Amino acid sequence: MLLTIFEKNNEMNKYSVVFMPDLQTIEAVKQMKLLLADKIGWFNSKNSLAHFTIFEFFEDDLQEDKFCAQLDRIASEIKSFNMQCDAFDWFNNGAFYIKPNEVSATKMTELMKQVLKESTQIKKTITNTNPHLSISRRLSPEKLEITKQLFTKINLEFAVTNLTLRKFDENLKQFTVYKEFPLLGKPKEIQGSLF
Repeated sequence: MLLTIFEKNNEMNKYSVVFMPDLQTIEAVKQMKLLLADKIGWFNSKNSLAHFTIFEFFEDDLQEDKFCAQLDRIASEIKSFNMQCDAFDWFNNGAFYIKPNEVSATKMTELMKQVLKESTQIKKTITNTNPHLSISRRLSPEKLEITKQLFTKINLEFAVTNLTLRKFDENLKQFTVYKEFPLLGKPKEIQGSLF
Protein backbone atom coordinates (compact mmCIF):
# COMPACT_ATOMS: atom_id res chain seq x y z
CA MET A 1 0.00 0.00 0.00
CA LEU A 2 2.82 2.41 0.88
CA LEU A 3 4.42 1.76 -2.47
CA THR A 4 1.25 2.77 -4.35
CA ILE A 5 1.01 6.05 -2.44
CA PHE A 6 4.65 6.79 -3.22
CA GLU A 7 4.17 5.84 -6.87
CA LYS A 8 1.08 8.04 -7.05
CA ASN A 9 3.07 11.02 -5.72
CA ASN A 10 5.84 10.41 -8.21
CA GLU A 11 3.68 10.20 -11.32
CA MET A 12 4.91 12.47 -14.06
CA ASN A 13 2.54 15.26 -15.02
CA LYS A 14 2.66 17.04 -18.35
CA TYR A 15 2.75 20.83 -18.09
CA SER A 16 2.70 23.71 -20.52
CA VAL A 17 3.87 27.28 -19.85
CA VAL A 18 2.04 29.88 -21.96
CA PHE A 19 0.97 33.48 -22.30
CA MET A 20 -2.83 33.78 -22.55
CA PRO A 21 -4.87 36.71 -23.86
CA ASP A 22 -7.69 38.33 -21.90
CA LEU A 23 -11.07 36.60 -21.42
CA GLN A 24 -12.74 38.56 -24.23
CA THR A 25 -10.12 37.38 -26.75
CA ILE A 26 -10.27 33.80 -25.42
CA GLU A 27 -14.03 33.89 -26.03
CA ALA A 28 -13.61 35.38 -29.54
CA VAL A 29 -11.16 32.60 -30.51
CA LYS A 30 -13.49 29.99 -28.98
CA GLN A 31 -16.33 31.26 -31.21
CA MET A 32 -14.07 30.98 -34.29
CA LYS A 33 -13.27 27.39 -33.37
CA LEU A 34 -16.98 26.58 -32.96
CA LEU A 35 -17.74 28.16 -36.36
CA LEU A 36 -14.95 26.14 -37.97
CA ALA A 37 -16.20 22.92 -36.33
CA ASP A 38 -19.63 23.57 -37.90
CA LYS A 39 -17.95 23.66 -41.33
CA ILE A 40 -15.36 20.89 -41.12
CA GLY A 41 -16.24 18.78 -38.05
CA TRP A 42 -13.87 18.00 -35.17
CA PHE A 43 -10.23 19.12 -35.46
CA ASN A 44 -7.08 19.14 -33.31
CA SER A 45 -7.06 21.92 -30.69
CA LYS A 46 -10.81 22.58 -31.11
CA ASN A 47 -11.37 22.67 -27.33
CA SER A 48 -8.11 24.33 -26.34
CA LEU A 49 -8.38 27.88 -24.97
CA ALA A 50 -6.42 30.56 -26.84
CA HIS A 51 -2.76 30.66 -25.78
CA PHE A 52 0.80 31.29 -26.95
CA THR A 53 2.91 28.22 -26.08
CA ILE A 54 6.37 28.93 -24.64
CA PHE A 55 7.37 25.41 -23.56
CA GLU A 56 6.14 22.03 -22.32
CA PHE A 57 7.72 19.71 -19.76
CA PHE A 58 7.12 16.62 -17.62
CA GLU A 59 7.63 16.70 -13.86
CA ASP A 60 6.37 14.91 -10.76
CA ASP A 61 4.27 16.46 -7.99
CA LEU A 62 7.20 16.62 -5.58
CA GLN A 63 8.96 19.24 -7.74
CA GLU A 64 5.93 21.49 -8.13
CA ASP A 65 6.74 24.02 -5.39
CA LYS A 66 10.24 24.43 -6.78
CA PHE A 67 9.32 25.10 -10.42
CA CYS A 68 6.29 27.22 -9.47
CA ALA A 69 8.53 29.45 -7.33
CA GLN A 70 10.84 29.92 -10.30
CA LEU A 71 7.96 30.73 -12.70
CA ASP A 72 6.51 33.15 -10.15
CA ARG A 73 9.83 35.00 -9.88
CA ILE A 74 10.27 35.14 -13.68
CA ALA A 75 6.72 36.49 -14.13
CA SER A 76 7.17 39.09 -11.38
CA GLU A 77 10.08 40.63 -13.34
CA ILE A 78 8.11 40.94 -16.61
CA LYS A 79 5.79 43.89 -17.17
CA SER A 80 2.27 43.19 -18.46
CA PHE A 81 2.14 44.05 -22.17
CA ASN A 82 -0.29 44.67 -25.02
CA MET A 83 -0.61 42.57 -28.15
CA GLN A 84 -2.17 43.32 -31.49
CA CYS A 85 -3.01 40.51 -33.90
CA ASP A 86 -4.05 41.56 -37.38
CA ALA A 87 -3.66 38.59 -39.75
CA PHE A 88 -4.27 34.87 -40.23
CA ASP A 89 -1.53 32.52 -41.37
CA TRP A 90 -0.78 28.81 -41.51
CA PHE A 91 2.06 26.33 -41.26
CA ASN A 92 2.74 23.52 -43.77
CA ASN A 93 1.71 20.95 -41.15
CA GLY A 94 -1.92 22.11 -41.37
CA ALA A 95 -1.94 24.51 -38.40
CA PHE A 96 -4.05 27.64 -38.97
CA TYR A 97 -3.44 30.53 -36.60
CA ILE A 98 -3.89 34.18 -35.69
CA LYS A 99 -0.68 36.13 -36.20
CA PRO A 100 0.52 39.12 -34.14
CA ASN A 101 1.70 42.21 -35.99
CA GLU A 102 5.46 42.78 -36.25
CA VAL A 103 5.81 44.99 -33.14
CA SER A 104 3.78 42.60 -30.96
CA ALA A 105 5.53 39.52 -32.35
CA THR A 106 8.97 41.02 -31.65
CA LYS A 107 7.97 41.94 -28.09
CA MET A 108 6.53 38.52 -27.27
CA THR A 109 9.43 36.66 -28.92
CA GLU A 110 11.87 38.52 -26.63
CA LEU A 111 9.77 37.64 -23.58
CA MET A 112 9.45 33.98 -24.63
CA LYS A 113 13.26 33.79 -24.95
CA GLN A 114 13.62 35.40 -21.51
CA VAL A 115 11.24 32.87 -19.91
CA LEU A 116 13.07 29.97 -21.61
CA LYS A 117 16.49 31.25 -20.54
CA GLU A 118 15.52 31.92 -16.93
CA SER A 119 13.51 28.75 -16.24
CA THR A 120 16.77 26.90 -15.57
CA GLN A 121 15.33 24.28 -13.20
CA ILE A 122 12.90 22.89 -15.79
CA LYS A 123 13.82 20.23 -18.38
CA LYS A 124 11.81 21.29 -21.44
CA THR A 125 10.47 18.83 -24.02
CA ILE A 126 9.09 21.39 -26.51
CA THR A 127 10.06 25.06 -26.81
CA ASN A 128 8.63 27.84 -28.97
CA THR A 129 9.62 31.44 -29.72
CA ASN A 130 7.25 31.99 -32.65
CA PRO A 131 4.14 33.69 -31.17
CA HIS A 132 0.90 32.43 -32.72
CA LEU A 133 -2.64 31.78 -31.49
CA SER A 134 -3.66 28.43 -32.99
CA ILE A 135 -7.20 28.00 -34.22
CA SER A 136 -6.61 24.48 -35.53
CA ARG A 137 -3.79 21.98 -35.97
CA ARG A 138 -3.04 19.13 -38.38
CA LEU A 139 -5.74 20.02 -40.92
CA SER A 140 -5.84 18.14 -44.22
CA PRO A 141 -5.10 20.34 -47.27
CA GLU A 142 -8.84 20.32 -48.12
CA LYS A 143 -9.91 21.42 -44.65
CA LEU A 144 -7.15 24.05 -44.55
CA GLU A 145 -8.54 25.55 -47.79
CA ILE A 146 -12.04 25.78 -46.25
CA THR A 147 -10.53 27.42 -43.14
CA LYS A 148 -8.62 30.00 -45.22
CA GLN A 149 -11.85 30.95 -47.02
CA LEU A 150 -13.80 31.17 -43.77
CA PHE A 151 -11.35 33.45 -41.93
CA THR A 152 -9.87 36.34 -43.88
CA LYS A 153 -9.84 39.45 -41.64
CA ILE A 154 -8.97 39.84 -37.98
CA ASN A 155 -8.03 42.60 -35.58
CA LEU A 156 -7.55 41.67 -31.93
CA GLU A 157 -6.01 43.86 -29.24
CA PHE A 158 -5.51 42.60 -25.72
CA ALA A 159 -3.29 42.78 -22.67
CA VAL A 160 -1.25 39.85 -21.38
CA THR A 161 -1.12 40.09 -17.58
CA ASN A 162 0.00 36.60 -16.45
CA LEU A 163 2.41 33.81 -17.18
CA THR A 164 0.16 30.75 -17.14
CA LEU A 165 0.96 27.16 -16.15
CA ARG A 166 -1.34 24.58 -17.71
CA LYS A 167 -1.52 20.92 -16.70
CA PHE A 168 -2.54 18.05 -18.96
CA ASP A 169 -5.86 16.52 -17.92
CA GLU A 170 -5.89 12.81 -18.81
CA ASN A 171 -9.71 12.65 -18.75
CA LEU A 172 -10.22 15.64 -21.06
CA LYS A 173 -7.10 14.77 -23.10
CA GLN A 174 -6.04 18.41 -23.13
CA PHE A 175 -4.28 21.08 -21.09
CA THR A 176 -6.30 23.10 -18.58
CA VAL A 177 -5.27 26.27 -16.75
CA TYR A 178 -3.59 25.22 -13.50
CA LYS A 179 -1.85 28.32 -12.05
CA GLU A 180 -1.34 31.92 -13.04
CA PHE A 181 1.67 34.06 -12.15
CA PRO A 182 1.05 37.83 -12.44
CA LEU A 183 3.36 39.94 -14.59
CA LEU A 184 4.39 42.63 -12.10
CA GLY A 185 7.32 44.39 -13.80
CA LYS A 186 9.48 44.39 -10.65
CA PRO A 187 13.19 45.21 -11.03
CA LYS A 188 15.28 42.11 -11.65
CA GLU A 189 16.81 40.49 -8.57
CA ILE A 190 20.57 40.95 -8.66
CA GLN A 191 22.32 37.67 -7.91
CA GLY A 192 24.54 38.04 -4.82
CA SER A 193 28.17 38.54 -5.76
CA LEU A 194 31.20 37.34 -3.80
CA PHE A 195 32.75 40.81 -3.45
